[in-house]
Amino acid sequence: MIIMENQEAHAVPDLGPQGFLKTMADWNRAEAQRLAIEHGVGVLTDDHWRVIEYVQEYYRTYGLGPPVVKVHQETGLSSADICELFPCGMVKGAYRLSGLPRPPGCS
Repeated sequence: MIIMENQEAHAVPDLGPQGFLKTMADWNRAEAQRLAIEHGVGVLTDDHWRVIEYVQEYYRTYGLGPPVVKVHQETGLSSADICELFPCGMVKGAYRLSGLPRPPGCS
C-alpha cells in the first residue's frame, strides 16, 4: 500500500501479527506515529520518544526488549507514567512502536 503525504509517496511497511513490523529496518518515526494513532496511543510526545529510543537502544544491545523497571531507571519516568504513555502495555505499546519484532509467546 502507498500513502501520499505532503506530495511524497511512502510505502506502508509489511506488518505481522498484531501490527508488529516484520522487519525492524522498516521502522521510521512516521510509521511509529501512524501505529500510535492506529492502536490508541495517540500523538507521540517527547516522553514517548524517550521511551521508544531507549527501547530501541536496549534491543540493539541485548536482542530483546527491556523490562519496564529498566525503562523507568534509564528514562527517569515512573512506572505509572510509562503505563499512562503506553496504556496497551510495554509489548503492544512501546515495543511495537519502537519497531521491535513480536516477542515469542505474545498473544
